[in-house]
Amino acid sequence: MLTAAAPVVELRLPANGELLFLARLVAEDIASSAGFRLDEVADLRLAVDEAVAAQARRADDSAFLECAFRCAGRMTVTVTTTTTSAFPPGPDEVGWHILRALTDSLDAWTEPAPGADGWRLCVEFAKEPFPWEY
Repeated sequence: MLTAAAPVVELRLPANGELLFLARLVAEDIASSAGFRLDEVADLRLAVDEAVAAQARRADDSAFLECAFRCAGRMTVTVTTTTTSAFPPGPDEVGWHILRALTDSLDAWTEPAPGADGWRLCVEFAKEPFPWEY
């Protein structure tokens, strides 16, 4: 986990698939601005795409996806949504293995949804920049 001093960019989107590309663009811009290499930016873009797609499939019809991007040395992305019956992605899914291959750390959990019945599904991953050696 990053310290509270890490700046956070938050993005809230309907979980219907039409605007999910915005999460990918935000991740790409933050990673590029932070000095990640092109291949690392591509990995982050694909990981965000996989995470938001997986969460959107699980979300209730009127739910939103909330994406938090933190970059302080490494980039950490958290994608959450609400649902009444589903569980977060896990190792029994192909998408989980894709996320695991593209990132340096990966976690998923479920917690009670605040102020409502159902669950808040959370997926969080991080990518470390390649240490430049000259």
